[in-house]
Amino acid sequence: MQAIVGAVGDGAANAISDVALVQAILVKTVRAAGAAQPASPSHPAVPARAAGPYLASYSGTFGPTTNAAIRAFQADHVFRSPAGQTVANARATEGTVAPGDATWERLVAQVPADFKNLRALVGHKTVYIEATADELQAKLTELAGKTFTDTFRVKVAATIRRMHADHGIAIGVDPRGDRRDFQTQWRIRHDTPANTNAGPGESNHNFGGAVDLGFDGWRWLKSDGTVVTEQPWLNRMTKLDAAATTPFWDALRTAGTASGAFRGPAGDRPHLQNWNDANVSMRTRLAAHLAASGTMQWSAAHGVYSCDLGFGGAKIAVGTAMEVWNHEATVDAAAIARLRAAAPRRPGAPGAGGPPGRPGAPPTVPQTRPGAPAAATAGRPAAPVDPRAAAAAEVTAMRDALRHEFELADTNWRNWTAN
Repeated sequence: MQAIVGAVGDGAANAISDVALVQAILVKTVRAAGAAQPASPSHPAVPARAAGPYLASYSGTFGPTTNAAIRAFQADHVFRSPAGQTVANARATEGTVAPGDATWERLVAQVPADFKNLRALVGHKTVYIEATADELQAKLTELAGKTFTDTFRVKVAATIRRMHADHGIAIGVDPRGDRRDFQTQWRIRHDTPANTNAGPGESNHNFGGAVDLGFDGWRWLKSDGTVVTEQPWLNRMTKLDAAATTPFWDALRTAGTASGAFRGPAGDRPHLQNWNDANVSMRTRLAAHLAASGTMQWSAAHGVYSCDLGFGGAKIAVGTAMEVWNHEATVDAAAIARLRAAAPRRPGAPGAGGPPGRPGAPPTVPQTRPGAPAAATAGRPAAPVDPRAAAAAEVTAMRDALRHEFELADTNWRNWTAN
């Protein structure tokens, strides 16, 4: 059981987390039924009492109801002899619970076994059940099956361990919280655009240096003592009190930064990463990574990528990462022809035309002048090539080639750098 820091009771410090912890114990501890007692010269009549908790709910605020519950508990367990007589106890003060006193010891002894490891974050009222060593190990075992760079994996493990050591909470990696391939990133951006503005190759997650950590399986107590088993993003607590989730996300991020990780965007609370990207453009870095991984030259500006199409000359805009990945790059036949014609001459090559045949270079489509006779094949005249069909085929081939550049970058994810 987490120890209280200060006293709880009339005139005591009554820190919110201490009050909440004492109250939660009284909520979870059942008081035996009591028989009716007639009035006496010194005491009023006492009606019969059914078995039930000493306190109906916890709030973190000390008041008369909590005071009465403490006194009732003391009357039953602190100021009573084995024979049932009222006795003095030098280690207790009536109406007060103090760190290490007889009342605190009896509270810890009387609470049911399932609630002997209650905790609360200092300065906050939500009471929760401390995770066991086995629950911590289960989260670390899950981590072992996730994909990260080696250096970042060490930081993620340290964060999980620190969160448990400091707060008794076993956090873990969300099922989609480790390295994502480009297709998964495309799907997330496509299906849930409100959750991310990062397309394939534009997220830290695509390069094994970012993690989403959550609270799946963590157990906390509602005000009436009902145990809630939480979902990764504290969805159940959010429905009751969204503000109550903030201290836990702050604790997670503090554990992460203390373990060498960096915080992500302020609104992305589960997110930690391996580098400080405050001045890093993920699109600029993707363009550099594309150039290093494939055979084309790339740049990025204002969310749009430009590429030389493999001809080694000027670049043209080819669309967003979402468009390129989905074979929808914004290229047309005229632009392809223009870049091909303007491409630098290769040594020994007759005329301009870029580097056909170079690994990864965009495939070429035979060009036929409108109205020119078709070449014969096996002694038989070939059918004329439809210029529009040829142009469409070349655009499709180029879009596939641009998508292939992204695939190469995806495969080469371990070599991405933040600078």
